[in-house]
Amino acid sequence: MTAPDWDPLAPEVLDDQQRAHDDMRSRCPVAWSEFLGWSLFRYADILEVVRDPETFGNRVSGAPAVPVADVPSIPLQLDPPEHTPFKRLLMTYFSSARMAEFEPRSRALADALLDGYLASSGDAVSAFTEPYPVQSLCAFLGWPAQDWRQLKTWSSAIERAALRRDPEAGRQATEAFHAYIQRFIDARRDEPRDDVTTWLLESEREEAIALDDPRKISILRLLLHAGHGTTTSSLGLCMLYLALHPDAQAQLRAYPAGIPAAVEEILRHDGPLMSMPRVVRRDCAVGGRALQAGDRVALMFAAADRDSEVFPDAERCELGRSPNRHLVFGNGAHFCLGARLARLELKVALEQLLARTTSFQLIGEPPRRYRWPGNGPRSLPLAMEPAP
Repeated sequence: MTAPDWDPLAPEVLDDQQRAHDDMRSRCPVAWSEFLGWSLFRYADILEVVRDPETFGNRVSGAPAVPVADVPSIPLQLDPPEHTPFKRLLMTYFSSARMAEFEPRSRALADALLDGYLASSGDAVSAFTEPYPVQSLCAFLGWPAQDWRQLKTWSSAIERAALRRDPEAGRQATEAFHAYIQRFIDARRDEPRDDVTTWLLESEREEAIALDDPRKISILRLLLHAGHGTTTSSLGLCMLYLALHPDAQAQLRAYPAGIPAAVEEILRHDGPLMSMPRVVRRDCAVGGRALQAGDRVALMFAAADRDSEVFPDAERCELGRSPNRHLVFGNGAHFCLGARLARLELKVALEQLLARTTSFQLIGEPPRRYRWPGNGPRSLPLAMEPAP
């Protein structure tokens, strides 16, 4: 095609991604742009893609995951069957039992941040939604909590480089990140501890899969990079929704057991991640469009989760919606590895926030948001009424 069907970076799109993507879903559900390649907006089309890794691969050039010595981002950029043993191994670290054991620690971290935040109110992003997920992740993985700002800096630099198509900036940030991780691998060989790095070193001896240092670095970089940004956005979106809907606040304070379902619905309605990439591995057709091997495909998850063919009254946020087959954490072989941890962190953060306040509301106009591929408030000024 010589002319784009849409421009995902047009100012009117970036200013209101949700509205623009809803419009594309109804007007042109399989669209082309030079920046993204093919964009899919319908739930059924996206589900078809994520459940067919033989046709749609995950090793996409230009994705925000710079290879480690030609090793792709593991397991994100692998496809079955190569993907399967790595995913199976890592899922044991993110087991339900580990989540239950970790919950008190995560709750203590949330409370410590709320102690300072509730004393002054102000911007919830800088004071709470940004530091909490990455500090919680570091605690879960056994990495130094004081390094959270540096981890955020590297992660942001890699994402900016991918968005700007700046491979040199991406290479510099990635190499610094990798050198940091290598130091921990070397240190844990000499002095094992109860952390994810030692666990990987032990798994190297026990598992029948290749786990040399480049693969360990790739795994650890993915865990440290991907395990907090979307949770920060998700928590900000949940707090923004509740700040604008005092009735929902009251409902969840009276019935905190409803918080997990409310989180699922708020994020279905206003998702933290606009899209994820795939690459076409063999000629095929999706939604009536002919795709060729080598084409890039962007799965517009946030648009799919507002598809009225799947979600009745999709533009309404119904906190008790059931069933709720959203794609916030993906689907198929690449369903989010950290979904259990993210759900735990969101539940804990909102439980503590609602228990420790009688109300909170937005100060001023709706905040500016992160732009593609993310979504969520860049700042969140709230007026808080602490509980007695």
